[in-house]
Amino acid sequence: MADILLLEPGYANKYPPIGLMKISYFHKYIHHDYVRFAKGKLPDAFKEKKWDRVYVTTLFTFEWQKTKEALEYALSVVKDPSQVYTGGILATLMPELIAENFPTVKNNPGLLDKKGTLGLEHEECIDRLTLDYGILDDIADEYVYPAHDAYFTYMTRGCGMKCAFCAVQTLEPEYYPYISITDTVRRVDEQFGPKKDLLLMDNNVLRSPRFDEIIDEIKDLGFAKGATYINPKTKKRVQRFVDFNQGLDAFLLTPHKAKRLGELAIRPARIAFDHIEDAEAYKKAIRLCAENGITHMSNYLLYNGVDFTGKGHSYHADTPEDLYERMHISMALQEELIKSTGHKVAIFSFPMRYIPLEDLKRGFVGTHWNPKYLRALQRMLIPTQGKGVSSRSFFEADFGKTPEEFVRALAMPESHLGWRGDFIPHKNETPGEIKARKAVWDENQLYLKEWNRLFDMLGDSRETFISTIGDNNTTIDRFVALSDLTQKKLFIHYFTTSTMLKAFSMESENDRKIYVDYITNEFPIMYQRLIRYITNGRVPYSSLLGICRVMDKKVVVDILNFLDYEAEELPFVVHNLSKVQTMIKKFFFDFELIKCLFMYSQYGILNRRERNRIINSIKTLDERTTRELLLKHFESFKSAVLMNATEGEVGATYIIEELDKQLTNVYKQLSIYDV
Repeated sequence: MADILLLEPGYANKYPPIGLMKISYFHKYIHHDYVRFAKGKLPDAFKEKKWDRVYVTTLFTFEWQKTKEALEYALSVVKDPSQVYTGGILATLMPELIAENFPTVKNNPGLLDKKGTLGLEHEECIDRLTLDYGILDDIADEYVYPAHDAYFTYMTRGCGMKCAFCAVQTLEPEYYPYISITDTVRRVDEQFGPKKDLLLMDNNVLRSPRFDEIIDEIKDLGFAKGATYINPKTKKRVQRFVDFNQGLDAFLLTPHKAKRLGELAIRPARIAFDHIEDAEAYKKAIRLCAENGITHMSNYLLYNGVDFTGKGHSYHADTPEDLYERMHISMALQEELIKSTGHKVAIFSFPMRYIPLEDLKRGFVGTHWNPKYLRALQRMLIPTQGKGVSSRSFFEADFGKTPEEFVRALAMPESHLGWRGDFIPHKNETPGEIKARKAVWDENQLYLKEWNRLFDMLGDSRETFISTIGDNNTTIDRFVALSDLTQKKLFIHYFTTSTMLKAFSMESENDRKIYVDYITNEFPIMYQRLIRYITNGRVPYSSLLGICRVMDKKVVVDILNFLDYEAEELPFVVHNLSKVQTMIKKFFFDFELIKCLFMYSQYGILNRRERNRIINSIKTLDERTTRELLLKHFESFKSAVLMNATEGEVGATYIIEELDKQLTNVYKQLSIYDV
């Protein structure tokens, strides 16, 4: 009996590793080996153990770093370096990468569908074996796959369409039109218990000439329309679903096949809409599904692409306008079908970013896209949890009423994107909370209005500006390099708060003047928001040097006017202003006096009227009046402090003596001037 370790790299994924589950079944139930599964690496309890064989699965090429870490770990825990095996998507698409980086690792590209692929005794066709669901228990405390209560299997293999962007022609080059799963499901039921759903990973089931046999077998297995299942844990009856997870080809969906699909508990029917050129085929397929009682449909919308060929067609590289049109088509179809069928129909669209098969990272940018647009789209998808279609009102608020509005939104600063839409009170929100949130919303609308005003003023220079912000490198150097005044003003909206503070230290006096004039005079809300940020946050004093040099006493007055004098502790910014004036050799105010005010407030020395007088003198940098008013109440403050020191306790006398020394220092601070 051998010790077998199965490793899945430590990336996040929705579905369990089907290949490893089949290998586990072979080793555990046919070879009777000891098998352990781990995600990333084993728990510390196995730190000293060495394994006879280690299998490492691979997924997408852009997960190369995690895959590399898993292979390195495998080599560190195996007895013999020649007994590490790998396979899966990345290993099949880029075998030379595995060979170059891990020459001792045995790579098994493609399917394990031939006798002796792994060189094991009694090995026939591992690809047709039952999945060992038991290995998921090995990592149950650290990772649970979102989809786990399902039969994961195939009833066909391969595709045959040879789309240029798709890996299936490499992973599964041969098409198998029918693979019975009845025995597999029966063995799963016997060994691991029945599963709720049936998740079929077929890449092109509609191409099969034995499609009717496939549907009949699925129905016989208990997944006909309306099928239910009793949860063994809760004992509750729940609906079962069939999911052709890799999608259905709209070009191959006929009325007969749609009718047969409608006989299943299918949810959702996934119909690809990768290219705008496929719009008519897509709409026809969606309507066929709805006519046959399929009420939940979804699609993946490929974007960020290049020119493609596939399905006997040539496709141009998609544009942002194309993506909008595809999302809009699905939204409009949903409305149409709800009206025509008289019942609820849901169509969910999932924009999916194209990444070339050979890319080891996610950084690829398509022909008509740029990093700014790609990031903005992800921000726009957050409210829909990655889905691009909901109600018309929400769709238009998030993506715009026209393709032009959509592209304009992609060009917006990322922060501005979240400010669009109408103001809606939240459930259980108090009137005070509504008022406060509405004030912020109103201010955000002014930002949007200003951004749109400047964007409209770009005219013929709009494309030049978009190319400037296209790589998301919105730095001060880029601002300085711009020659057009409107572009400069608009570019300021893309600054982060830290960049806004750094901009006060620009070497170019002219650029600095343009910047300061815009945020203080032309659009002063921006300056006011910056002051609030400085006052309420914990901005390092070094970040305040530039603004204090340029704005001089004005910025100090603005900060002190916005300061929260009701706070329990002295605001952080007061300490920093004291440091700043020392660093830039400009005296604004003795900020120790503000510290004294907070000390007085702690002991309740001042009444409201007296306190307000002191605060007003601080806000106007009237240091003499501030000292005079604080000194006037010093004896009361001293008495309160000393009285607060507990008498009768060990060390009380020492505490009082020390406090007296500190208070003497306070007094000296307050009476620097002869008041």
